[in-house]
Amino acid sequence: MQVCQFKTIKYALLLALSSCLSVSVTAQEKYPSKTITIINPNLPGGFVDNVARNLAVILQKNLKQTVIIVNKPGANGAIGHAAVANASPDGYTLLITSPSLVTQPAIDALYNRTPIYTLNKLIPISQITSDPAIILANPESNIKTMQDLVKAAGKSPGNIAIASSGTYGATHLPMAMIENVSGVKFKHIPTGGGAGAMTLALGGHVQALASAPSVAHPQSQAGKMVALAQTGSKRLPPYMDLPTLKESNINVEYTLWTTIFAPAETPEPIVRQLTQALRESVRDEQFKTALFKGNSTLDYLDGDAMNQFWKMEIKKLQDTVQQIGKTDE
Repeated sequence: MQVCQFKTIKYALLLALSSCLSVSVTAQEKYPSKTITIINPNLPGGFVDNVARNLAVILQKNLKQTVIIVNKPGANGAIGHAAVANASPDGYTLLITSPSLVTQPAIDALYNRTPIYTLNKLIPISQITSDPAIILANPESNIKTMQDLVKAAGKSPGNIAIASSGTYGATHLPMAMIENVSGVKFKHIPTGGGAGAMTLALGGHVQALASAPSVAHPQSQAGKMVALAQTGSKRLPPYMDLPTLKESNINVEYTLWTTIFAPAETPEPIVRQLTQALRESVRDEQFKTALFKGNSTLDYLDGDAMNQFWKMEIKKLQDTVQQIGKTDE
């Protein structure tokens, strides 16, 4: 009887040891050992998509693993954001997004809703680009300057229509900031992304919009839209002749950034490896050329600089959501 018990205990110990060894081997598997998915929470065709797809080409060379972009639009980006926030923190599901990431938790707080996701469930890895939004007007509106736009909105509150990527979204925020500092009110028409907003503007359904340079430049260059101002701290190509909002006496500064995030609790060795691979990718001449052709500006940040910027950006954007307040859109 004792011999049987001893054999049973010995067998159990061997099973436990085998299990531990299996876990250890799994934990030490070389990363990445399978396809990495980067989720873009927007429709195809916008500035985030442009950066994401060009980055994936170079990143997969540096990581020596397939990298795919999956678009998960909906609810002002919240569907895609939540998918990554709730993903396994193993480095195989990442997020590339814009300022709309910050707004959804603030929106949920504004409406006293259970949050779809919280910012503490994501960690910033690297900022890739940072561009001013370009304020544009349809030529048929006869709006040629920012002063014209503000004056028209002031004369007819709520009748000058603007389009955006979505309520509280990345291209709604700068227009809301302009409203706040100028004391005017636009008629806001949200869409599912930057490309959709541009379609409305080109069709004459709205008078103006804010747009990423990658989307704005082809249209303004072709004379289909009139560029009024850029929202950054300084003039940037390809709009060196276009004034900033501050130069137009509107005290607003805003950038459309693209940043890579991972689920919180992603192991530090994986974060370091991703950071290094991203750092190498943005130095690649093929990627730089693609950004230039797409009218996006490389503005790489990681580490302490990234974290410091992230904290300041959260406050600024969440304050803007509070200023917009509740809407029926």
